[in-house]
Amino acid sequence: MSKNSADDSLSKAANRLTAALEQLEAKAGHLLANVREAQNARDVDEDRSRLAAELDESRSRAAKMEDAARDAGAALDAAIADVRAALEDSQ
Repeated sequence: MSKNSADDSLSKAANRLTAALEQLEAKAGHLLANVREAQNARDVDEDRSRLAAELDESRSRAAKMEDAARDAGAALDAAIADVRAALEDSQ
């Protein structure tokens, strides 16, 4: 094989290697983008789950507060009635 022929073969092999490396790099970039996208989707799912749990907890607290407000209102109504009755009795 002549020097030019060997140089030509080496050059072609180097070009093929460069092209293969570029393809590999592009595929790795796509895979990395897919991994990041999957991680973002997982993060969104985790945020949604956390927010749903917080909403449930808030609703539960709101229901307890409504019950307490209703009980306080009933106690206040009873106290007002007692005060009125006592005022009427004293007159």
